Amino acid sequence: MTAQSEEWGRSRIDYDKRADSYHVACEDSELASTNVVLSIAALEGVGPMELPPLAETVDPDALDRVFAPSASVEGSVSFEYAGYDVTVTSEGKLEIVPGRDATRRRQRRN
Repeated sequence: MTAQSEEWGRSRIDYDKRADSYHVACEDSELASTNVVLSIAALEGVGPMELPPLAETVDPDALDRVFAPSASVEGSVSFEYAGYDVTVTSEGKLEIVPGRDATRRRQRRN
């Protein structure tokens, strides 16, 4: 794991045990696509470059434009990435739910 994703995980990701989901509050100055990749990398315990390209799942530039602080969009978009169900909201939040494979990987590490 890189120091960047390790620090990201400690300072940003909250776990909701009842819902088995992770929640990330993003800063206005940050790109939604970067938040997704760094959050998943931290959860997986790997560096961001070890994950599949986000562009194989969703257009990162479009995601960043839609959820930029200057955008006047309300709502959310959901997609699957690296074995997680990810929802990005216009309020600057991520909800990340482990899929079956991610849950198995997490159980093996514990």
